[in-house]
Amino acid sequence: MTSLEIKDQIEKFVLENLDSEDHFLVKVSVGSGKVKEGRIQVLMDSDSGITIDECAAYSRKLGKFLDDADWFENAYTLEVASPGLDFPLSSERQFRKNINRKLIVETKEGKLLEGKLLEFAQEQILLETEEKKKGKKAQIVPVAIPVQDIVKAKVTVSFK
Repeated sequence: MTSLEIKDQIEKFVLENLDSEDHFLVKVSVGSGKVKEGRIQVLMDSDSGITIDECAAYSRKLGKFLDDADWFENAYTLEVASPGLDFPLSSERQFRKNINRKLIVETKEGKLLEGKLLEFAQEQILLETEEKKKGKKAQIVPVAIPVQDIVKAKVTVSFK
């Protein structure tokens, strides 16, 4: 079985075995890209935040499924975790979960926008940004950004 086929089977298994409607799958990586050969990474989240214990429970279920499937000739490493703040937002649920938080958004045009996420609707986000004009006070301006135009969107951490 190829890495892509295994990835698809893992995604299917996880989606069929979600413990709560609140939980959702963010990403599965199987031995490709930045993920080393023999390593499986499953990123999970929930609308209210996922706990370490919940990740561990998914890891046990998925580990048994993978062992029973016997797809790997050699040992593999399984990591089930939450995406963390530094992981780019990629799904509608992630954007909705982070409404009223500050984001940095990179668009396909190469623009970097920073502001508070006000809403996600009709496949676009509404970001409250500060527009600074020379010699004038900064103004708060809402900017609508279609999701298809977003290269990367990350939550920023503020220590104020």
